[in-house]
Amino acid sequence: MIPVVWNGSSWAKADKENTNNSWYNYDKQIWANAVTIKDPSKRAIYKSATVGTVINISDVNLMLVWIPRYSYTLRQSYGYQISGGSTPSINTPGAFDIKFVKTSTTEMGSGKYTGTTPIEYFTPSSFCWGNSCDVETTRSNSENKELPGIWISKFELTGAMNNITSVPNQTSISNRTTSAFFNNIKSQINGTNGSSNYGLSGNYDTHMIKNTEWGAMAYLSQSKYGKYGNSNYAGANKEIYINDYSGYKTGCSKGAPASGANTSSTCLYTYEKEPSGTGASTTGTIYGIYDTSGGNWEHTMGNFNNIVGSSGFNSMPERKYYNLYTGTTGIKGDATNADGTAGFYGDGQVLVYSSYPWTVCSAQYNNGVDTGIFLFYRHTGSTSLNASRLALSAW
Repeated sequence: MIPVVWNGSSWAKADKENTNNSWYNYDKQIWANAVTIKDPSKRAIYKSATVGTVINISDVNLMLVWIPRYSYTLRQSYGYQISGGSTPSINTPGAFDIKFVKTSTTEMGSGKYTGTTPIEYFTPSSFCWGNSCDVETTRSNSENKELPGIWISKFELTGAMNNITSVPNQTSISNRTTSAFFNNIKSQINGTNGSSNYGLSGNYDTHMIKNTEWGAMAYLSQSKYGKYGNSNYAGANKEIYINDYSGYKTGCSKGAPASGANTSSTCLYTYEKEPSGTGASTTGTIYGIYDTSGGNWEHTMGNFNNIVGSSGFNSMPERKYYNLYTGTTGIKGDATNADGTAGFYGDGQVLVYSSYPWTVCSAQYNNGVDTGIFLFYRHTGSTSLNASRLALSAW
């Protein structure tokens, strides 16, 4: 991967050592971005190029954003108020307390506190890779690996199932089963294909995003490091703006949060337009993750009681690739209901059950006020209109 920064008009190669905060600065809502290059010869040129060299977006097949390992806790019911934010409530939630931690730190607090001093921190299982990470009593098993963070695709998946990309201003892939997204991400962006087609190397696993990984992105956004902490937005505009374009183009923005009349027949603001376009990202800057509110429903790898349903799977994949739900309560850190985040910003909330065993997030461009990054819903896993995105774990 090649680290990149926005120079005001284009993406350019960044200093991966982050000298003078030239690549990332989470205190300023500048999350680390990186790209993969599809052509091996151009990939070699970019890798040896000097810092500041413009990266042509036409050469890019994946744009990725880094979610650093952190622990979180939530004050009382709705978080703490940051300047410009409304009084915390279910419809105008406040900030998560978040602190970045090393892989040697795994905290197992409740994730909630009632006084004024942040305590009871919890390190989400999204930063653990293995078959038993989601259960607190087995997370320390030797089979599991604690991660320094995770990469998440910047946009919904684009391109084709045999040539997966994640780039702006393209139509997202839709009308695929859960298994089709899962299997094609695995086959296209791992092993030999991951090396030759995307330039990936080392110890990593690229996979369809899990609910806990979605939650890690959502909680960081709802903190001083994300859009909620961005001083360019106030009141209702702290919420991530919806992609309300009926053409399913990635990175589009309404320039406002979801409301009762979302649909637009045009892409009103593209992803780089400040602040109306960038307001649709998890940071309110161009450095965040897009399409997390509206665009298209997004399949995530969460399942009820190992029920295959209409997903297209013959049997369930290895346990590390999905979050398992067995009742009516979610998993801490997954942005469902385990932390009391259900209904944040008025986003919809229906957890999986036997008839609808697969999870989806975000909702579609025309789903009204309940659309948003904290929406969670149930699905059969079928081909009904949907999209997805990927996550990459490296160790």
